Formats: sequence, structure tokens, C-alpha cells
Amino acid sequence: MLNNRLAAAKLMAEKIAACENAIDDALISAAELTSATPVARRQANLSPVVCQEALALTGEALTALHQARAKMVSAHLAFAEIRDQIGLGAYATGDLWKLPKAKHLSVVSDKAA
Repeated sequence: MLNNRLAAAKLMAEKIAACENAIDDALISAAELTSATPVARRQANLSPVVCQEALALTGEALTALHQARAKMVSAHLAFAEIRDQIGLGAYATGDLWKLPKAKHLSVVSDKAA
């Protein structure tokens, strides 16, 4: 029984990570496309009017991808609750780090000023 749960949890962790990575890859690609648009427009000596609709659409796509990422993070947390409810511990992969507390950031900003 425990082995089945562990195997299922491992499968879900792999699938969640794959989805998160796919969304991040899509965000990167869409951001690169969006930022390249005005560069290409300038390079071609075109009026800003020429690319405005396309640029607006890539912006909407970026917004949709941000929303998808937020939903996937929420799903990740929901699956973590299920994992805890069935008695399995946390399983982490990848690069993990602790975020600095706000007071550390204020110290950095004070020194930078």
C-alpha cells in the first residue's frame, strides 16, 4: 500500500514539474517574442503602428501564460495538501533556496543608496 502511494506521488511530482517547466518555457519564448517585436520593427524602419496589434496580442498571450502559471502553482499546493493527507512527506527536486526576509532587503537597499 505504501509503495503504491509513493509511486503515485512520484508520478504526480514528475507531471507537476513537467507542467511547470513547460509553462516557464512558454513564458520565456513569449517574452522573447514580445521583446524582439519592437527591435525588429526598428531594424526594418517601420512605423510603430505596423506592429501594434501583434505586440498587443503577444502581451495578452503573456498575461494568459502568467495566469496559467499561477493556476499551476495553486494546483501544486493542492497536490501537496493531498500528499500530506495521505501521510507522505514532502519530496523536493531542483534548485531550492530560502528567500531573504524583507529586513534583509532593506539593509541591501540602504547600502546600495
